[in-house]
Amino acid sequence: MTSRQRRWSIAMVVVPIVAAVVARVFGSPIAFEMTALTTLAAASLAMAIGSERIQPMSLVSSGFLTLFAVAISDSRHAVLIAIVWLAVCVWHLIANHWERLDLCAVQQVHRGKTVRPASVVVAVAICILSGLVVRDRFGESKRFSGGFMPTSGGSKWSDPAARSGVGTGDATIAAKDHAESFGAVESDLFLESTQPSLFDMYNDAIGEPKKKNKWERRQGLAPEKMIETHEQTAKSEKGGSSFSTDRMPPKKHLHLKDSPENAVIQWAGPTGIRLAMNRYDTFEGSDWTNSATLGNEKLDRRDYDGAAWFMDPKLSSPTRSAAEVNLLKVLRLDSTRLPVPMLTMGVHVKDVDRQDFFGIEDDGSYFMPGREKVPALTVVNVASTKIAEDELWDRLPLHTCSLNFDQNEDAASTELSEPSQAAVASDPPASGRVKLSLDSHPLRDCATQWTAGCDHPYEKLQAIVSRLRSDFTFDRSAETTDEDSIAGFLKTRRGGDHLFATTAALLAREIGLQSRLVTGFYVRPSAIDITAGHTNVLPDDVHVWVEVQLDDNRWFEIEPTPGYRQPIYTPSAWLVTQQFAAAHWPHAIGLIAAAGLLFLTRLFWIELALSVLYRIGVIVWPRGRMALAMRVLQTRARYAGCSRIAGRPQRDWLLSITSTHDPLLKTARRFCDAADRAAFAESENTFHEDNVSNELLMNLKIPVLRQLASETTV
Repeated sequence: MTSRQRRWSIAMVVVPIVAAVVARVFGSPIAFEMTALTTLAAASLAMAIGSERIQPMSLVSSGFLTLFAVAISDSRHAVLIAIVWLAVCVWHLIANHWERLDLCAVQQVHRGKTVRPASVVVAVAICILSGLVVRDRFGESKRFSGGFMPTSGGSKWSDPAARSGVGTGDATIAAKDHAESFGAVESDLFLESTQPSLFDMYNDAIGEPKKKNKWERRQGLAPEKMIETHEQTAKSEKGGSSFSTDRMPPKKHLHLKDSPENAVIQWAGPTGIRLAMNRYDTFEGSDWTNSATLGNEKLDRRDYDGAAWFMDPKLSSPTRSAAEVNLLKVLRLDSTRLPVPMLTMGVHVKDVDRQDFFGIEDDGSYFMPGREKVPALTVVNVASTKIAEDELWDRLPLHTCSLNFDQNEDAASTELSEPSQAAVASDPPASGRVKLSLDSHPLRDCATQWTAGCDHPYEKLQAIVSRLRSDFTFDRSAETTDEDSIAGFLKTRRGGDHLFATTAALLAREIGLQSRLVTGFYVRPSAIDITAGHTNVLPDDVHVWVEVQLDDNRWFEIEPTPGYRQPIYTPSAWLVTQQFAAAHWPHAIGLIAAAGLLFLTRLFWIELALSVLYRIGVIVWPRGRMALAMRVLQTRARYAGCSRIAGRPQRDWLLSITSTHDPLLKTARRFCDAADRAAFAESENTFHEDNVSNELLMNLKIPVLRQLASETTV
């Protein structure tokens, strides 16, 4: 290759890189992978015009580019490109073969005009037949969950020029013109004209609240008017501040089974958890309302790795190491609230640095103020922390307070005494208020019976949850005929998760704890999409559960409804040890006694183990019995306190130990002689060697070695 050709070759390779840089400068970026492939194509052309030594590499590079282009193409006709390329390669290889034969010393060459075309036709036919054979025999290919190029869906990188992406990054949307017509990670979601609100989903899942209507003269409405009324009712509940426990059974809709494309949100994080949206702390007989004033529309901004995080001042810590970060992808949720897990410390959305974009509602839930709903396909990074089980034992209030069910003249309205001064300072006087219409209630008897024999509040709380999960049946279609839905639930032992949660919350207050009802979504483990890296949360995944307050004003959740995973509170090693000792103290005493006995008789067990290992070693490696015997002796000497010094010959060491005992000295000499013969003379007298080694091992036990070592020292 001349210098001029070399310069042109280098220029061909550099041009795509320079073009990509210029395009990004002028605002029309080219994807990194496309630039890399174009550079490889230019390098293939440069190698094709280069020396003969590197020309075959041009063919290999072009083959890679062809296969890659065919593999990433969405058109089924792209395989024709590969077939054409294969035909050209076959033609080239045949021509190259005959050209090499021309260089040989042959007397005569007959050139045929049919061999080369026939070979190409056969190759093309084989490709077509192979394609027909494997057609429809393989499933759809799965997408990679990670990559080294900064694609639009990378978990850490993103590139505005990428046409699609992988992973669970914050730029998983490939659309550029109209983002709402696309779903996260190319799920091809098309949003409906009317998006469901959380209250619509609860009405479909657990039934609509019962209405106290007067039965007077009425007139039937046309179907279209009924639809309009339903739409208006659903919209009026969008901003509702109450949650009713007195509900009708849900209607049996003739809908097809929900598919992942109907997901309301997508959660890239642990499954089996709950994502809270609304919280209620006051119970008025049948309805839950919120009276707390925990609102904060100015969260603390903190920058981590160049990203703006908006943190809850009550939960945020100076470091981010204790937080677990997951991704929330909002698809079609018609609400300003963000479904986030328990103890959420803060949120982050890429390129959002305005402090007024996020806030906390009066009930303690995250929301986006100043808008009608969270924008579709918003990807939110959520940082949350965890609670150890040790804190539940240490931070729950230890005194008792109960619900007062005495009836007044006006109404049976009583207040729950505050569990702690810290709770009084943080919550308004109405927080924790309970209003019931009966003079006595079966809740009190349940609290007494279910927690009998329990002393600690957390132990009582566990007993309540365990009784609800084991003795009651979860059935959203069950209808309560009693005026008091809670009393009817305790009688029938069957109901929806809203009744499980309400009962657990009231029983928690009966044993002296501050509780509140929470509504939101449950992340089903069965709905996880492993290839996409997230879990699809459907409208049927709405759920109700309970949160209980600690003495430092943090809230932890409990799950009283059977069929749902309970929250995991990991205990420390010290707590596990304490619990094990308390539950198995007779076994612990036995283990300690056994450990002490084992320690006192350790030499016996060491001798037994060495003897067994020697016998097994002789069977497996018969020619190495002398070496095994010497290793056993050295191990015994180590425990006897007379181990061999490194560098000292084994013969000298063994003879010096047995020098004060003539019979053992003679046995040691015979053993050393037999070991020398086995190592250097390749003696076949294995019986003699076995007898000598057995005699020495039987006589030189650890106590004997200790005695010999003391005599030698004296």
